[in-house]
Amino acid sequence: MSDKDEIMQQVAPEKDVNSVENESVESAENVQNESVENTANEVVEVQSQEENNAENVQNNAENSAKTKKKFKLGTVAKCTLVLVVIAVVAGILLGVVNWLTYVDPDSVIIEKCATVYEVSADNVSKNDDRVYTYKNTKNLVKSCFEAKDESGNVLGYCYYSVGAGAKDGEIELLVYIDAKGVIKDIEVYEQGETAGYFDRVEKANKSKYVGLDITKIDRLTLISSGSEPTAEGEIAAVSQATYTSTGYHNAVAAAVYAYLAAMGGNAQ
Repeated sequence: MSDKDEIMQQVAPEKDVNSVENESVESAENVQNESVENTANEVVEVQSQEENNAENVQNNAENSAKTKKKFKLGTVAKCTLVLVVIAVVAGILLGVVNWLTYVDPDSVIIEKCATVYEVSADNVSKNDDRVYTYKNTKNLVKSCFEAKDESGNVLGYCYYSVGAGAKDGEIELLVYIDAKGVIKDIEVYEQGETAGYFDRVEKANKSKYVGLDITKIDRLTLISSGSEPTAEGEIAAVSQATYTSTGYHNAVAAAVYAYLAAMGGNAQ
C-alpha cells in the first residue's frame, strides 16, 4: 500500500465522524424544532381553549340574564294580575255590602213622620213643592214630607232643615209643623256638636219652640243668653252654648220660613 492510500484511509474515517456530527446536529435541530412547534401548538390550543371558555362563560351569563329577566317579567305580571283580581273582587263585595245595607234617607224620614202623626207610612209622601229657602244663606230646607189621614186630609208636614252657625258645623233637624201652623215636634237628624253642648241646648230650648203657633208671630228670633223675651217668637240662647244655640235656632227658623212661604204668609 502506498503512502497516498494510507492517508486516504486515515481521512475517510474523519469524514464519517463529521457526517455523524452533522446528522446529530440536524437531529437535535429537528428535535428542537419539533419541540418548539409542539410547544407553540400547545400554547395555541391553550389560548383557543381559554377563548372558548370565556365565550362559554359570556354565553352562560347572557342566558342567565335572559332567564332572570323572563322570570322577573313573569313574576311582575303574575303579581299585577293577582292585585287586579283582588281589587275587582273587593269592589264587587263592597258593592254587594252597600246594596244590602243601604238605607234610603227618605224612607227613614217617612217612617219618623208617620210615627209623629200616627199614620201609616203609606200616608206620608214627599212634597218638595213646599221647599222654600232663604236667599244667600246656608240655612235651608232640604226636603218636605206631607202626612195625610185615611180620608186624604193633610195632618201636617215634616221639614228636613239645616242650620248653620253651630260650633262644629251645621245642625240638621226634622221639624214637624201641623196643618194649623203649630210646631208639633223637633227631632235631631244629624249634628256634630260636642254632646254636652247640644244636649244642653236641646233640653233648654226645644220646649220653647214646640207648641209655638208660627202663624201668630211676627218673627222667630234668637236673642242673647240671659235676656228676657219681650215678644212671642223670641228665644234666648243658652249660656256658654251660643254657637250651638244659633245652629239649632237657624234650622228651626228655616222650616218656619218654608212653611209660611208655602202658605203665602209673612215669612221672615
